[in-house]
Amino acid sequence: MLKNSNLVIMEHHSHPFLAAVSSIISITSASFCLITASDVQPYFTLVGSIIAIASGIFAIRYYYFATKKIK
Repeated sequence: MLKNSNLVIMEHHSHPFLAAVSSIISITSASFCLITASDVQPYFTLVGSIIAIASGIFAIRYYYFATKKIK
């Protein structure tokens, strides 16, 4: 039975990039286990509020200049 040449190469070489990616995934998933939704909920609320305020300011600005063009 013939082995695939890619499999033979993978068996004899180390892959530091794949090891680093696997480590990052493991650390990230472990940190998500420690953080609950109730812990980050105030931060999401703050970010959402800031986005809503900025959106309102840009809407006021847009309609101010749009009505100024009409006059």
